[in-house]
Amino acid sequence: MLKKRLLTLLCLVLVSIPLSAQGVDETSAASRYDSYAGKTSMGPAIVASTSWVGAIVEAAGASNVLVLAPIELRHPPEYDFSPQDIMTASRADLVFWAGYEGFIGKLVSAAQIPDKNVVQVQTNNAPDQLASSVESVAKLLGNEEAFTSWKRSLDDLSSRLLDGAQRQQTSSTRAVVQFHQQAFARYAGYDVVAVFGPQDLSLGDVTAIEALDPDIIIDNWHSPQGEPFKSLGRTYVQLINFPGPFMTRSILDVLTYNATQLQLIH
Repeated sequence: MLKKRLLTLLCLVLVSIPLSAQGVDETSAASRYDSYAGKTSMGPAIVASTSWVGAIVEAAGASNVLVLAPIELRHPPEYDFSPQDIMTASRADLVFWAGYEGFIGKLVSAAQIPDKNVVQVQTNNAPDQLASSVESVAKLLGNEEAFTSWKRSLDDLSSRLLDGAQRQQTSSTRAVVQFHQQAFARYAGYDVVAVFGPQDLSLGDVTAIEALDPDIIIDNWHSPQGEPFKSLGRTYVQLINFPGPFMTRSILDVLTYNATQLQLIH
């Protein structure tokens, strides 16, 4: 008799539970996100296109970030998504990208992700512009306090970088810079006399740049183009943008690595 009463009670409880609590979610990902933004320990489920985008979102205080393009790829935007990526993205609350990753446009279409769930961020590693990008994401996620904490670390690193730039007299150093590293080079105070890429270099480009007789060539490790300008007595360095190579994990790791390559910090 007791077992029968317990079974009846259990049935009544199950009937009273809304369908959404039983795994049938009738709300959109965006509305779910709006309901708990900044109010839970995990936060929204986020998919990021590349490690660069993911690192920016993590700097903004997100803790539940899945990066699609493998960090082993030298040029992550060239990644081609898999069927598993479609399933992963369709379950995410938000998808972050930088706007130039062709695979994300295709993925969003294949997974039928609403435009309101797709967020574009600016990828730029000049500390001042990077701070603006991270702050925008932090405001979206309701993580202003996390941004304030992260910004203190960025400011400390930036101060060390600029002190090193003054010691190295970068303002008197004539630099030729790959397109994707120019903002960082200008922030570090280099006299940027020419920018090359991202299009292929022509013989005329090489000749014109050689005529400038630069002191340093700042190339992009992910898509190097400046090797033709290597010469004895001229500094040549490759900087990175995407975390992953050379044991970098965070966006601050990337800045530290780049500043070290330029001998601005030790």
